[in-house]
Amino acid sequence: MQTFAITYVYSEDTAGLDAHRPAHRAYLRALAASGSLLASGPVRQEDMTGALIIVQADNAGAAVALLEEDPFWQEGLVLDRAVVEWNILIGAWAETD
Repeated sequence: MQTFAITYVYSEDTAGLDAHRPAHRAYLRALAASGSLLASGPVRQEDMTGALIIVQADNAGAAVALLEEDPFWQEGLVLDRAVVEWNILIGAWAETD
């Protein structure tokens, strides 16, 4: 398994985000319970809001596929997402040799 950092950029539709946040969080909690999601949480930079989601998957396509059913994505509340492989060398998530 590889680790991937996925970033979301959210829509400015705060009413939509608020309405679908419980389902979004429930979806991510289910991914965490399955072991696919390591961490997730909101990020903010200047006038952009979004999220950082850390997942484990076989490849980048599989990592993105994990989030296809995310209610925020399904409702068009994610304007952009980017996926980058993250090779963790140090810390609690680092693979030990």
